Amino acid sequence: MAARRRNPLLGGIFALIMIGFGSYRLFIHFSGRATLATWQLVITAAVILYGLFVAYSVLTQKSENPED
Repeated sequence: MAARRRNPLLGGIFALIMIGFGSYRLFIHFSGRATLATWQLVITAAVILYGLFVAYSVLTQKSENPED
């Protein structure tokens, strides 16, 4: 089975958006501006972790051409 490839530009943008949005949600919760329910905190943490996974997979993917 072939490894799944990601577009590096779109993957990077997607990862930044997810990490930024999740971090903002955690910031407003822990700074006391808003109170998030437990399930919202779990989803926020999952969004951040998935964003980190996408960033890692984009950064570690190898190019198809060995000359690049």
